Amino acid sequence: MTSSMKLKVFFETHPIFRYEEFLAFMIAAGASRPSSWRQQLSYHQKAGHLIHIRKRLYAVKPMVSQEQWVDPYLIASRATADAIIAYHTALELHGIAYTTFNEFTFLTNRQASPFDYEGQHFRTVIQPKALLNSGHTDFGVDIIQRGGLSIKLTCLERTIVDVLDRPYLGGGWEEIWRSLDNVTQLDTARFIEYALLLNNATTIAKVGYFLEQRPSHFILEKTHLEKLLIHIPKQPHYMSRESGAGKYIEKWQLIVPLAIINRTWEEPDVENI
Repeated sequence: MTSSMKLKVFFETHPIFRYEEFLAFMIAAGASRPSSWRQQLSYHQKAGHLIHIRKRLYAVKPMVSQEQWVDPYLIASRATADAIIAYHTALELHGIAYTTFNEFTFLTNRQASPFDYEGQHFRTVIQPKALLNSGHTDFGVDIIQRGGLSIKLTCLERTIVDVLDRPYLGGGWEEIWRSLDNVTQLDTARFIEYALLLNNATTIAKVGYFLEQRPSHFILEKTHLEKLLIHIPKQPHYMSRESGAGKYIEKWQLIVPLAIINRTWEEPDVENI
């Protein structure tokens, strides 16, 4: 197979790619000079075959269309070398998000600048400090296939804990609660294990409260709650200070917004007249 044919195969199998991936391909193909790597990228970009999205990130322009649309989930998955799709974007890929956003969030171990592409915003979030310190940044990370690529995505259990931990990255409490109503199954043990890894008493209390709101078909044993209860705050903590009035849930030392307790976003049950 000629080098041009090999390059064609690379583009066909890498609709989104990072410079590091292209470099590895070129070396494997026998092109050892950095100047030749840059020349190839420059040539195909000028020829309209490639779209330069941001530094070190490229997309292959579909040959059968003049449109420049690029799958934003794939962009997020390759935005950094260690990108993991998370928070509300992960809710979307798990198919439970109530609303689809034009913001795409990914986790990374190092500071990276946010960016915009074609009216979509890509938001970088540093991994939680507790996970960085304990070396558990890959806990609860699944690898899925999309567009022919393997991408990293926080599992459903981790995603739910993450949005409870940082609700502003889940779209706010109404969006979160509406989305979580779509959850039909959950690995409770894995869910609790991850919550404890975050080592945040308020988040652990939120997780406990959330679990007790689940329908009866969820497997919830007494031992599950006991693992959480020993780590909750010693004093009452607000679930959210931005949500107005709240109700004190003594068991979890949590002040829960009335909007969540009363589910104020639901339509009133009024008979048609």
